[in-house]
Order: sequence, then C-alpha cells, then structure tokens
Amino acid sequence: MRKKAILFSLLVLIIGALVGGGFFIFYNANGLSYLSSDSAACNNCHVMHEVYDDYNKSSHKAVARCIDCHLPHTFFRKWVAKAESGLGHMMVFTFEKNLPTHFEANEKTKKWVQENCISCHKDYVENITNPTLKAQHQDQSLSCVSCHKNVGHKRNY
Repeated sequence: MRKKAILFSLLVLIIGALVGGGFFIFYNANGLSYLSSDSAACNNCHVMHEVYDDYNKSSHKAVARCIDCHLPHTFFRKWVAKAESGLGHMMVFTFEKNLPTHFEANEKTKKWVQENCISCHKDYVENITNPTLKAQHQDQSLSCVSCHKNVGHKRNY
C-alpha cells in the first residue's frame, strides 16, 4: 500500500511539473497571442523581427494583417494551418541544434499567398487569372510575388 502511495505521489508530481512547466512556457512565449489575428504575434519570434519591421513599412500594413496573406481564409483551414505552423515552429526551436535565422515559405504557404493575392485583388487580376479553367489548363509559371516580391515584406513570402 505504501509503495502505491509513493508511486501515486510521484505521478502527481511529474504531471504537475509537466502541466506547470507547460503553462509557464505558454505564458512566457505569449501563447495566447497566437490565437489572435494580430500581426504583432508573428513578431514574438526573434527571427521575424526584420520581416515584421518590413511589414510595418509596407503598403499592405494599412489593409492586411500577416494572416490575411499567409493563411487560408476559411475558418477550418485557417485554424488547422495556424496549428500546423505553430507546432512546426515550436518543434524547430525546441529540438533543432542549428536554429534558423529566418523562415522560408513552404509550398503550402506559397499556394495560400497566391490564392489570397487573387482573392483580394480580384478586380485587377480577373483578366489574368481565369477561375473557370481547370487546374491543368492554368498557367502556373508565374505567381503574383514573382513580380511583386517586396509588397508585404522583403525575403520572399
């Protein structure tokens, strides 16, 4: 009986330390900010300071937040993307030996940026992009950012 009490106490202590440590890390990492749409949340990571500074000087700051360009606009896709991105970044910064000096957009993010450019600028680009065509008939050789590289910020996406 005494052995069970000791094991139970150790289990409670370990779980308490994990939960407490998790809350401490979440608090210090300003975790709740990632649930918002505020672009300042992107600046929580030191590798984003330069990009955030560029964004604050850009023409898009007055009309778009980071998530307006970098995440899907539908509710479910946006929250799944935020979770994937956040967990991915957390894993890199927790377990990688050689920390990145900046992030690069992956293919999924590049696709979202293109979709969002077209969505916001539909009146200007509807003659260039034809949503009635099947994907295999669309010319995918150019993306909006291939010409407008530094519109939101420097450093490609």
